[in-house]
Amino acid sequence: MVNTLISFLLTISFWFQIDLSSVRSNFEKSDTSKEAAATLYNQLKNYNKTDPVLLAYKGAAYAMQARYASDRKDKKELFVAGAKDIESAVAAAPNNVEIRLVRLIIQENTPKILKYKGNINTDKQMILSNFGSQTKVVKDMVKRYADSRSAVFTAAELRTLTP
Repeated sequence: MVNTLISFLLTISFWFQIDLSSVRSNFEKSDTSKEAAATLYNQLKNYNKTDPVLLAYKGAAYAMQARYASDRKDKKELFVAGAKDIESAVAAAPNNVEIRLVRLIIQENTPKILKYKGNINTDKQMILSNFGSQTKVVKDMVKRYADSRSAVFTAAELRTLTP
C-alpha cells in the first residue's frame, strides 16, 4: 500500500514537471505570438520552485503577458511581478548566461516608460564574455536573438558568437 502510494505520487510529480525545451521554444515565439505568450504564461504561472532559470522564464512570461493585456492595471501588475521574478533569478544565479539573456531580451524590448533597461550593457557583456563555455542550446538561443532581433550587439560582437 505504501509503495503504491509513493509510486503514484512520483508519477504525478513527473507529469507536472516543466519541460525546459518547451518553455524556451514558447519564450522565443512569444515575442510575435500572443498564443505562445499565453502558453508560456500558463506553463509557468503556478511555478513556485527555486530553479533560477525557470524563475527567469516565469518572470519573462509575466512580462510578455503584460504586453498583450488590455487593462492598464493588469499590464502594470503583470510587468512588475515579471520583473521581480527576473531580478530574483539574476540574484540567485548571477553568472548564468541564459538568465542574463532572458533579462536582456525583456529589457531591450520594454518601453522606455517602464524604466526597465538598466542592465542591457552589463548583461550583453556578461553574455559575450561567457558565450564560449555555454551549451549548444544556449549558444544557439543567444545567436538567434543577437542576429535577428537585437539592436545592441555590434557587427564585430555578432562575429564572435559562433556556436
